[in-house]
Amino acid sequence: MKLFAHRGVMAHYPENTMSAFRAAIHTGADGIETDVHMTRDGILVLIHDESLERTTDGRGRVVDLTFAELRTANAAVHFGGDEPVPTLEEFLALVMPTTLCVNLELKTDIEHYPGIEERLIEVVERTGFPADRLVISSFNHDTLRRLRKLTTEYELAVLSSRRIADPVAYLKQLDASALHPSVRAFTDAEIEALVEAGIFVRPYTVKTLDQLARFRELDVDALFVNDIEWARTHLTL
Repeated sequence: MKLFAHRGVMAHYPENTMSAFRAAIHTGADGIETDVHMTRDGILVLIHDESLERTTDGRGRVVDLTFAELRTANAAVHFGGDEPVPTLEEFLALVMPTTLCVNLELKTDIEHYPGIEERLIEVVERTGFPADRLVISSFNHDTLRRLRKLTTEYELAVLSSRRIADPVAYLKQLDASALHPSVRAFTDAEIEALVEAGIFVRPYTVKTLDQLARFRELDVDALFVNDIEWARTHLTL
């Protein structure tokens, strides 16, 4: 069972920053999950929220800011550091020399960011990041539909915080091969059926020993965790 660093190693580093991503690499994560937004001038940046206030010392919505304006914010302020909000291009360049998988969550469920799918493909192609190490997920399943019309190269993953009626058929209709459910969204029997059907199930966000034990028993493909070392230690006990 693989472990994905959720927003990097956010248990010990500022989330969605280069230091959190480097920590994921150094602690032996199998993959890194991060969140993608788009600035007013079309630059793809990595931050969880639609606005800057919670995670940085900046103010305003990403969609309303130019990249230059956004880069004045300190994304490590709550950890006593000084780091800018990273770009997708910077992140892919960091991970490129490794063997890690990258899960890019397109945050289009509130702000739709028209054209973000085309921009994503453009950045991935420009950096040369391997398509077979890339998973694209979103709570906005129309985003996944649009992306699939543009390319068949990337693995698509459906994010869901609630049950889906006939999830296997639903994923097939989206041409998605993975489901990233909330840890409480599906029963054990439902997860077992998904795994049996060949769906890659990767629950988020696993934070307790009971959850670790449950999903290991269910033989899911991967888990999203905030602390790679904590999860690895308890999975090997």
